[in-house]
Amino acid sequence: MFYSVKSAVGYIESQRTKRTIEDFQNTLDELHINVHQKNMIHIAGTNGKGSTVNYLRAILNAHGYKVGTFTSPYIVKHNDRICIDGTPISDTALLYYINKYHDIIEEEHLSMFEIDTLIMLDYFDTQPLDFRIIECGIGGKHDKTNVIDSKISAITNIGMDHIEQIGPTLFDIINEKMGIIKRGNLFITSETKGTILARLQEQCDVMDATMVVVPEYETTHYPFCFQYRDMDFTLKQQGIYQVANARLALTIASKLITLDHDKTIKAIETTNWPGRFEKMQYLNKPVIIDGAHNMPGLQSLLDTLKCLEQKDIGIVFSALKDKQVEEMLGELAHTPYHIYVTSFSDERADSSLKKMVHDTDMMVYTSSYKDAIKTAALKHDLVVVTGSLHFISIVRKYLEDM
Repeated sequence: MFYSVKSAVGYIESQRTKRTIEDFQNTLDELHINVHQKNMIHIAGTNGKGSTVNYLRAILNAHGYKVGTFTSPYIVKHNDRICIDGTPISDTALLYYINKYHDIIEEEHLSMFEIDTLIMLDYFDTQPLDFRIIECGIGGKHDKTNVIDSKISAITNIGMDHIEQIGPTLFDIINEKMGIIKRGNLFITSETKGTILARLQEQCDVMDATMVVVPEYETTHYPFCFQYRDMDFTLKQQGIYQVANARLALTIASKLITLDHDKTIKAIETTNWPGRFEKMQYLNKPVIIDGAHNMPGLQSLLDTLKCLEQKDIGIVFSALKDKQVEEMLGELAHTPYHIYVTSFSDERADSSLKKMVHDTDMMVYTSSYKDAIKTAALKHDLVVVTGSLHFISIVRKYLEDM
């Protein structure tokens, strides 16, 4: 029994046992958890899942619908993973559910992600929700969220990430991600690569599912303008990569409801997502924090920076051990920006970063992320903090406290 949400969340986050999706499904069956809830939308992909969830939630909210969302990891606090209409589950409710399932968690050694998924399903089942938007954790077919009976499944894009957990080839990753496609249902993707689209279509044919591809839309100038049907959108506080995520969310929404022109434009243009091209301040200098936690994400961030008028940029970077760190450092080394590689306190933080950096005029290693940010702010007109989402979460809290 826990008496404070702080101790309860600490307990959740300490649970790291790896189980199969079959094990988890058996646990849900034993507990009679409803996985066939009304209007469940399942979203997977290498990048942009959380942003797509947030855009879709904003559109549906703008039209008067009540929406539950499940996302990970969190940027501000653990409760943020489970929200209704953008409001996180309360400390009281989270504490109630942790205590409710404490015995089964202990007996069957549920992982943190399984605990969160279990709580989300039970919590959402008690609420009068019109839609439930569920983001995959890692992968798709074997992800613990794939127990749900989704009305629509979607994939943002597919790239090389989480190869340790999924497999070393792009083919392995495609096969894992497309495991969320449900028989006879609608599948929507904003992926653009022909080979990947062909494999996804093949799977849809096998599953008798209907596949909808969101056309690629090119925009090169900041702020980023794009169209969807008869609507014109301008993204002023967001990265260039959000154009694809917004258009995917719009396509999904159009299959669920009739879109109102003005409500939809306002929803997209005013939506933001913590840790995704989020603008903050430090020492009276603008700071952008962006969770570009893999190669595709980093390349999208760099594409965005190229479109900005500001060119005197210092980039502060750190990452986890399970990321393509050397490849990302190589990509950063070929930019015109000064790079400050640093460390942070996390059991999965890459302690070998220092060895990978040979100090030059353009790239240095600084052990303290606080010192790295301060140095970048003193030397440059704009600071960009990027890398692991866990790193971004720590930096965001630090900047807020400052």
